[in-house]
Amino acid sequence: MQYYSKKRKGNKNKAKKIILFLIAIVIITSLFEGIYLYIHKDKIFPGVSALGVQWGGLNRREVQEILPPIMEKVTNSPRILVFEDQRMEFIPQEDLDASFDLSQAVEELYRIGRSGNIFKRIKDRIILGREGYEVTLLPQLNPEKLKDLQNKINSLVSRVPSDAYLDLDNNRVVESKVGIELDLEELNREILKTLSCAEEDKYVINIPTIIIPPQYTTQDLLDKRGISQELGVYSTSLENKEENTLHNIKLASQEINGRIVKPQEIFSFNKYVGPAEKEDGYKEGIIIANGKFESGYGGGVCQVSSTLYNAALLANLAVVERYNHSIYGEATKYVPLGRDAAVFFGYKDLKFRNNLDHEIVIFAKVEGEVLQVNILGSSLDKSEEVEIISKDEKMINYPVIREKDPKLKPNQQVVVQEGIPGYEVKTYRLVREDGQEKVELLSNDTYNSVPMIIKEN
Repeated sequence: MQYYSKKRKGNKNKAKKIILFLIAIVIITSLFEGIYLYIHKDKIFPGVSALGVQWGGLNRREVQEILPPIMEKVTNSPRILVFEDQRMEFIPQEDLDASFDLSQAVEELYRIGRSGNIFKRIKDRIILGREGYEVTLLPQLNPEKLKDLQNKINSLVSRVPSDAYLDLDNNRVVESKVGIELDLEELNREILKTLSCAEEDKYVINIPTIIIPPQYTTQDLLDKRGISQELGVYSTSLENKEENTLHNIKLASQEINGRIVKPQEIFSFNKYVGPAEKEDGYKEGIIIANGKFESGYGGGVCQVSSTLYNAALLANLAVVERYNHSIYGEATKYVPLGRDAAVFFGYKDLKFRNNLDHEIVIFAKVEGEVLQVNILGSSLDKSEEVEIISKDEKMINYPVIREKDPKLKPNQQVVVQEGIPGYEVKTYRLVREDGQEKVELLSNDTYNSVPMIIKEN
C-alpha cells in the first residue's frame, strides 16, 4: 500500500510540473504577444501586401491616403482580351462599374495576423516574416454589365464545329473546324485576377475557351481516300513581316489550301491565286519590279509560291515551270539562294505535275510566325529520300554610283540606295532510293546586283 501511495504522489507532482510549464508558456507567449502588438500598435504587420504593394509598417490613416490612387489605377487601366489574332479592350471602371470598398480593404490588411486564437496569430506572423502574404482585394462589379461583356466576348470567340467535306466543284478538301465556346467561369477568374494587381504588364487576358471537336475530321476524310503519307513539307519564317504582307500571305495560302491534284495533272499557282490585285482583296506590300524592291499589290505572295515550290521539290514532283526573282535580298531570304519561285500573273507561274499514281492534296497554313506547306499522298508513293543541294555559288559585287548634289554640305555623303550583290547558283535535287542515287539539275539561276547610290558634294 505504501508503494502505490508514493506512485500516486509522483504522478501528481509530474502533472503539476506540466501544468506549471504550460502556464509559463502561456505567460511568456502572452508577454511576447503584448510586446509585438505594442511595437506594431495600430500598424499593419510586415509582410502584408495587396495589389502588388507592401503595406507593412503603415497605419490605417496612411493606408487610406495611399491606397485610393492605386485602386483608381487598377480599375481605370484598360484590359486587353486576346483570342487568336483578334484583340478586344475594356476598362473595368467604365465597362463593369468596378470599385473597391476602401474601409473594408484597410480592415482586411490590418486584420492579417490579428485574427484567431493566440497560437494562430503567432503562426500567421511567423509565415508573414518568412513568406509574406498577399491579400486579394476583390472589387465590386455590376452583374448586368459583366453579363453584357461576357456576351460581347462570346460573340468574338464562339464558333460551331464543322465537319470536313469534299468540294467537288472546286476539287478541294474543305477542312473540319473545331467548335469554340467561352469558358465563363475561367474568364471571371481571369478578370478578377487582373483586378488584384497594379502591374499593367499583367493586364493582357488570353480568352479562355472550351473546344468542341467535329464529328467528321479532315483526317477521317483523308484516311477514307487513302491519303495518309506526308510526301513533302516546307516552312518559311514570317518574323518581322509587315501587316499588309502577312495579310497577302494568309490570303494566298487560303487559295491553295486543300487543293487536290490528280495523277498526271499539272498544278498552276496562278490559276488559283490569280492576279493578286486590290480587287482580289490583296494589299500593298514589298514586291520586286524593274530590278528593285518596290511597293505594290500582292507583296508577299511569292513567299507562298516559294514555300510551295520547296515542298513540291521534297515530294519529288516534276517541276514544269518556275522562275527565280531578278534580285535576291532581305525580302526574298525566306528561302535559300536558288530555291525561290517568282510569280507574276500572265508572265511567270509556278507549275508542277503530279507524277504519282495517286492524287495528292496541298495544305498551306499560317500558324504564328510560320508559313507551312504540306503535300500529302498515298503511303505507296513515298519510299525515296530527297535532298536539295546548291553548287557553284558565285557572288557578284554591286557597283557604286556617285551622284553630285550641290544641296549637301561640303564633303558630305548620303547613301540613298543600299547596294545588293548579285549571285549565280546551280540547284540540284538528289534522290536516293533502294541504294541508288539520281541527281537532277533543277535550275541555273542568275540574280542581278543592285547598285549602291551615293550622293555627295
